[in-house]
Amino acid sequence: MAQPLIGRVALVSGSGRNIGAAIAKRLGAEGAEVFVTDLEQSRAETIAGEIREAGGKAHPLVFDVTDPKGWTDAIAEVEKRCKHLDILVNNAGLVISKSFEDTDLDEWHRIMRVNLDAPFLGVKAALSLMRESAKRTPFGGSIVNMSSVSGIVGTPLLAAYTTSKAGVRYFSKSIAIDFAKKGYRLRVNSVHPGLIETDSSALLFQERVRSGIAKDIEDAKAGMVANYPLGRMGHVSDVAGGVLYLASDDSAYVTGTELIIDGGMSAQ
Repeated sequence: MAQPLIGRVALVSGSGRNIGAAIAKRLGAEGAEVFVTDLEQSRAETIAGEIREAGGKAHPLVFDVTDPKGWTDAIAEVEKRCKHLDILVNNAGLVISKSFEDTDLDEWHRIMRVNLDAPFLGVKAALSLMRESAKRTPFGGSIVNMSSVSGIVGTPLLAAYTTSKAGVRYFSKSIAIDFAKKGYRLRVNSVHPGLIETDSSALLFQERVRSGIAKDIEDAKAGMVANYPLGRMGHVSDVAGGVLYLASDDSAYVTGTELIIDGGMSAQ
């Protein structure tokens, strides 16, 4: 079977586990040379190693996505190794689940730095290399920013998180239009997962119990899943497949939009 991303280079932030790891492995399986980034070296090396063991190409990178120098150094390493960058997936994210009253300003700022500042820094750092790369290829480039269904609909106990993810949604739209009108040949879209089986969903369940919304973890899970018409939590592979679509030529006429992967929850 043909690999649609053969010859392309991708960087996936926060890809040492959960959704990010699934995205990195899927892009690698489809032919992309993937830079796996994480705060922890062991996680980045593990996922990069798994991609290589499966026959793909991958390199671990360790840096803090809230650090501008970390981004510039990472992109410089991509350019040094591969000379081009075709796909940027701003996946790294942070969830702090608390009531508004219990959320302090430091937590608010921390979520904004990770969820909103980091995609800004990533696009800033990568833009020059991606623009030049797009000139030399028939397919241009793709930037995929990870938002959330909580960036579209309000979610209790997640005031700071929902605000940051709504920001990602409109940041993506704005630069998509800007880049298209400037002829950069770079598409920009956001992805909005619903309740996915990850460490973050476990934190949501715990907070619902702590706040008294649910009596135990199973009750918390059942209560949240009940909001999803498909009647189940999503898998990381569901999200990875959506990112693959936006990264590939199958979405060549798609920019400035959002891909919602939420089992129908936001359609209600």
